[in-house]
Amino acid sequence: MRRFGLKLWSKDFVKNIDFAADAEKALKEEKFDYLELFALPFLFEEIKEEVKARFCGVKTIIHAPHAVQGLDLAVKEEFDNNKKRLEAAQRFADLLNAEMIILHPGCGIGEACLAESIRQFKAMNDARLTVENLPAYCSQTKRLLHGVTVDEIRLFIEETGAKFCLDFSHAICGANSSKNDIYEVLSGFKALGPSMYHLCDGDVSSTNDSHLHYGDGNYDLRRLVRDFTDEGAFLTMEIGHGIPEDVKPWLDDISYIRRIIA
Repeated sequence: MRRFGLKLWSKDFVKNIDFAADAEKALKEEKFDYLELFALPFLFEEIKEEVKARFCGVKTIIHAPHAVQGLDLAVKEEFDNNKKRLEAAQRFADLLNAEMIILHPGCGIGEACLAESIRQFKAMNDARLTVENLPAYCSQTKRLLHGVTVDEIRLFIEETGAKFCLDFSHAICGANSSKNDIYEVLSGFKALGPSMYHLCDGDVSSTNDSHLHYGDGNYDLRRLVRDFTDEGAFLTMEIGHGIPEDVKPWLDDISYIRRIIA
């Protein structure tokens, strides 16, 4: 059976503790299969005991900061700062026995940017690091990105030995940006042997990643899951905007997705 994960941010333990508590209850009742925790920089010491008390023993995947939080692997001069920003993710992974830490490639396009991202990724020297494919453009930083194509991710994997997180929405957005067939692109990514996936709904013709709840967009979610993931796959429900009140929208999502893939 495919496993669906709920995503929390470390800031939820500071600004939205009721949601963190609701997530804890749902995960311990096995309404979700695992936790994905986005580890913002420099919060570890403040919340480590709270996180440990709530989620120690829960299957967890960690997501590292990215360029929005100042971790950009493509900037050579930022290597030391990038290491510091990654440290919180590594410490949360240690705390919760996570086997994967998702880390984005950096900003910019061209061989030099890609090569520097690969160099820094490898220099982090952590076997848990898991590269994620990106869309061609980040709406938050207003920057073009690399790690978008199958060839770029293949090179990342070959050069670093990284695991791979296939983000379906990023792949669809990237395919639309380059005017390639989305299912041909997804077939190429599938051949790289992803260790896990990110899944939301969205506009199948768009270049923007919208993180819609399941059924609110026009992605063929049944085809994405059934054709491009295997039984037992880990799929994080990377959905929603704003400050959530409780996990009910994600419980609705997991019911929806399990129903349509049955």
